[in-house]
Amino acid sequence: MAKLVLKRFQCAEDTNEIGGESPYFITWVGNLDDVAQSTLTLTAKTYWDNNVFKGPGAWPVDHVVCAKLPASPSKALALAVMVEKDNGRDITTTEVADMKKKMQDALSTWVQSGVFDSNANANFVNTMRNTFEALVVGKLKSAVGDDDDLMQEDGYRASRRITLTGKAEELDIVTFKGDDGEYHVRYARV
Repeated sequence: MAKLVLKRFQCAEDTNEIGGESPYFITWVGNLDDVAQSTLTLTAKTYWDNNVFKGPGAWPVDHVVCAKLPASPSKALALAVMVEKDNGRDITTTEVADMKKKMQDALSTWVQSGVFDSNANANFVNTMRNTFEALVVGKLKSAVGDDDDLMQEDGYRASRRITLTGKAEELDIVTFKGDDGEYHVRYARV
């Protein structure tokens, strides 16, 4: 089995926030062969807090977001969202565990339904993206934290699909836009 790693990110354009930015990422990987192996991971580093600005250099991350990625990309679906933290992070480790369980439940429903054939099924992908986004939005509205901002362009989805095919070390860049900002995130299969 391979691993999925959040390798690095680059701020291509600052958001409309004042001062440095404090991004964090939430990545969900659904294992279509073994739902219990699905993961939901929050990636945040304290040294990013109020220190990320537009610039030519990328921020190294090298964080394993899924330790048991199926060998075949067709047996997994990977989604990610980016959030810009304000004063305190709105999403806690307890909420991450809750979101993981709910995503596993939604995936299990699809797998057990018998109408599911592969992650190429557009209804399946849209349902999982809708579920993921709704869970993140709900947690951002909780009483914890200070109104973090989901990176989402007007009229577009917040969750991005991570393409698991292609050159393993350099999967396609995932672009997040919102609040006038733009970030490029690189994942890798290792």
